[in-house]
Amino acid sequence: MHGSLHGLLGIQEDSSENIAATKERLRQIEEEKAAEERRIFEEKEAERLAKEEEKAKPAAKKGKAAPAKEEAKARNVWLHAWHDPVAGLKAYSPCVRLADISADGESKLLVAGSDCKLKIYKGTTLVSENVLLDAPVSICVFYPDAKAPRIPSVAVAAGPFVFIYRNLRPYYRFSLPMLEVDAKESELWSDLGEGRLSVDEAKQRLAALRDSGVGLTSRSQDLLGLDDPAAVHGFVAEHQGVPLAQQTACTCMEALKRDAEEDDAVSMLVIGTEAAQLLVLEPSGSAVQVKVQLPSVPVLLAVTGMLSVEWRVVCACRDGNVYTVKGGELTGTVIELESMPSCLVRLEKTVVVGCMNNAMHAFHLRGKKTWSVYLDAPITSMEVLHLQKTRSLKALLVALLTGEVRLYSENHLVAKLQMGEPLTAMRFGSYGREESALITVGTSGALSIKFVQRNADLDVSSHPPGPPPEQDVPLSIPKKTKLYVEQTQREREQATEMHRVFQRDLCKLRLNTARAYVKIISDGHGPMSFSQGSSLRLTAQVQGLGPRFKLKLHLQNTGSKAVCDMAVTFAYNAMLYRLKSSLVRVPLLIPGLLYRLDAELECIDETGGADAIRIFVCSTKSVLPVLSAVVNMPVSETMLDAGGPP
Repeated sequence: MHGSLHGLLGIQEDSSENIAATKERLRQIEEEKAAEERRIFEEKEAERLAKEEEKAKPAAKKGKAAPAKEEAKARNVWLHAWHDPVAGLKAYSPCVRLADISADGESKLLVAGSDCKLKIYKGTTLVSENVLLDAPVSICVFYPDAKAPRIPSVAVAAGPFVFIYRNLRPYYRFSLPMLEVDAKESELWSDLGEGRLSVDEAKQRLAALRDSGVGLTSRSQDLLGLDDPAAVHGFVAEHQGVPLAQQTACTCMEALKRDAEEDDAVSMLVIGTEAAQLLVLEPSGSAVQVKVQLPSVPVLLAVTGMLSVEWRVVCACRDGNVYTVKGGELTGTVIELESMPSCLVRLEKTVVVGCMNNAMHAFHLRGKKTWSVYLDAPITSMEVLHLQKTRSLKALLVALLTGEVRLYSENHLVAKLQMGEPLTAMRFGSYGREESALITVGTSGALSIKFVQRNADLDVSSHPPGPPPEQDVPLSIPKKTKLYVEQTQREREQATEMHRVFQRDLCKLRLNTARAYVKIISDGHGPMSFSQGSSLRLTAQVQGLGPRFKLKLHLQNTGSKAVCDMAVTFAYNAMLYRLKSSLVRVPLLIPGLLYRLDAELECIDETGGADAIRIFVCSTKSVLPVLSAVVNMPVSETMLDAGGPP
């Protein structure tokens, strides 16, 4: 019994092992089959892609070569030196400079960040870090004297002060000159402090001065901005007995050579202020030597020349214009930009301005535009690439918001470089003992240093400008159809007749247009009239929200003869509007003068309806109006009930 049981169990165990082995074998067969099918599919897909690439190869040959060519050109121009992703720099281009501040022949990197710290880099090492008293606007390196050793001073513009450092230690603080305070405003604050004037009356008078165009001090503006009576009285008590003064602030700063072009020559600071002034300080930086008043606040400066010979300062201002100061006087050359300026550099006799509409314009010093380049991304920074030792070359570096740095020779693109992130600051110059260093600061605070290779091909002649490579790709032109051939044959045979018919129809169109224009003018239905040997012009404007409006009319005689006995009348819907006087007499119109006529109008419709009002200028010598205008009135606001709640 036991033997038969053991035999049965053995048979069952053998059967279980056979089943497991069979299942494993079946699984292996299925995997091999799936792998074979996948291999066959991949081979077929590879063959299909190869055929497609073979077909598209002639058309895309040049298009594919362009990115590879640009990448190779970027590698040939720039040599990567160092990248510090954790530098933590928060600075813009005016706050980044390169200078030999220790007179050892090696240039250092100076970065003044928004964290109020002045950092000095030598090579790849942070050698010094100084704390600033305020957030910097710009920094400059200048030589105040000709003493040896030639150690420069570092100027940091922050607020109303310029902090000057010698040997990286605080040396002097220059305060911008105080602005002149209006006499009426000063007298008003004096009366307010002595109690001869109440706070409410003082605020009313200050508001009247502001509306009349007087530039108020910051104290008066702060007082007008307070609404809480307790805060107003506390503000007045706090400033009682304190002299009224107005201080300006720095907006930009550069350095100007005094009598030599060398890098270590004696130089002077050029400062732009919020008071729309341009100040040139003495070499010591302790007093103002030249002061120029500008039409607007300068934000970007480009300085060239020497003070003792001839010097120019090109200023890009907040009004969107570029002004030039030559020899301490504002010239009449004004460059009007189509958009607000964001960057400004000067290349010899050309001023290059980067605008906020993704455009880059170049102007001659006399204001004539020489070329323009429209980019596909906003411009974040611009810098001049200037090489003197290894070769003589001047080019333009442009940083875009996409993180791309482009190298231009005039308006010709030479090379591109992708930095991986947008740049906030860019500076080119000597670093260490190398003259061709590109210093960039990214939005993440990363610091990168690259050098121009000595054998880099920066010649534009070897890469002539022209259309993009995609333009050489042939188009798939359809075959000529029978209809196309017949139409071409008909045009060839009847070309003279077709041209004659076109010219006849064009002449008819011009004649009908001229007749219609003359009829409009002669009937007085246009805004201008040339009848009676005179020329009149009428413009109308509506002011107000309703129900009361004011019609402001401007009537001008643009001819050479005076016009007498004219009248202006109005045609309107009496169910909607009420006019105090529907007739205004104009006894005389002198040529060249602009006459202003006002008409008060009231909407009497309860629903605030709107309609057009026709204005006619009539003469006693004609039954037809001399000229007319149509004013489309806006929907009137309904008058609220004056009574309280029931």
